Amino acid sequence: MAVPTLTATHHRAVAVLLSAPRLAPYLRAAAGNLRAALKLYQWNVEMSSAVYMMLHLVEVFLRNAIDAQLRAWNATQIDPRTDRPHSGDWLLDPSRLIERVVRRDEIDKATRRARLAVRDSATGLRPITHDDVLAQLMFGTWRFLLPGRDPGRQLLWRDAIHGAFPGLRRPVRDLVRDVDRLHRLRNRVAHLEPLLVVGVVSLQVKAARRVLREIDPAAEMWLVSHQQVSTMVAQQPDSAPEMPNGPLSED
Repeated sequence: MAVPTLTATHHRAVAVLLSAPRLAPYLRAAAGNLRAALKLYQWNVEMSSAVYMMLHLVEVFLRNAIDAQLRAWNATQIDPRTDRPHSGDWLLDPSRLIERVVRRDEIDKATRRARLAVRDSATGLRPITHDDVLAQLMFGTWRFLLPGRDPGRQLLWRDAIHGAFPGLRRPVRDLVRDVDRLHRLRNRVAHLEPLLVVGVVSLQVKAARRVLREIDPAAEMWLVSHQQVSTMVAQQPDSAPEMPNGPLSED
């Protein structure tokens, strides 16, 4: 199928459909040139896709590294209701501290989402597992499991979660800062916000590399080999044409 030729009429129609508030940052960056702003918008869509792929890898590696430590730790905790140890399935059988730090309502929400996912899957009806619930937790769960002022988070870090980062050689606050940056970037992408300041995005790639290197250098190398963010940074269109002709010009 031949690629259609887009005219000024198409551009104006798309601008209306995108809405003035959504298009405004791109028009500012393109000095009012509509065609350039739409080109920049499309680039932002592709950049967001590349960023999301990078964050997908970071989240899965981070999640699984922390999960392994919490499985081992939870199994050492005594359930006061039974005087027996909890299981390693810390989401299905959480200790009191995990219930408080992760928050019982967040575990319950993830459990409900897991039930729906299992119901809609090709595997048929079956009991949900720890891994089903784990897959439904949000990036923010891992960000807010890292140490902060809360004594419970500090205890979990000291007794369990620090083991997820065997390569950590810097202050833990720097690790928390990097994960927080990645969490904020994920929220920007999830809300379809502009990523026009490519220098900031490039800094987030460096943050992702540091975090994964501290989990396992192999994870960092996998990210470096597959991420497309650097390519998209190099492909950012010129943001401001030399001779804009009015706020919604085509020239």
